Amino acid sequence: MGKSIFFLLFLSASILFARTRLIVIIDSDVEFDLYQVIYPPSIFPTYYRPTLASGLNPNGILLTIGYQRVGNQHDISDVFVSTRGSGDFSGSIELGQLYFAPNGEPLPPAGVDPPGGNWRPFSVFYQEIEHMEVSGPGLTRFERPQDYIFKAETDDESGDQSITLYYRVYGL
Repeated sequence: MGKSIFFLLFLSASILFARTRLIVIIDSDVEFDLYQVIYPPSIFPTYYRPTLASGLNPNGILLTIGYQRVGNQHDISDVFVSTRGSGDFSGSIELGQLYFAPNGEPLPPAGVDPPGGNWRPFSVFYQEIEHMEVSGPGLTRFERPQDYIFKAETDDESGDQSITLYYRVYGL
């Protein structure tokens, strides 16, 4: 089994509505370069933190979510944020080997599967990660750092693989 490099690309979007503007900003791409760590591990699965991440969150990204209410009439009362991945890294490296959690989640010990805590595997289906109530006039922003880990398994093929992670913000 060889070493691999994984690149995660992020898409950032600003969605504009007639009376309430919703915003999501992602500050960095993330990379897991297994050439920079001890790989292969002696115990599987082993979890790795990113080798390249946000300058403001070395374990992932800084996700900024916001809304701006314009005028007296507002058409949403709640903002939701969800995420998903584009698909598997390769034939032997599944998307579900990449996990996300709120900032500060501890790295799981080697040999533990699933990782436990607040770690959630990525999926091709959107998963809600944030829900906030919309109130008051003007611009409001929330910073939500997201941590990532990659779970190395015995059958992972070597090579350079990448996926795209999507973050969606919407209001109801």
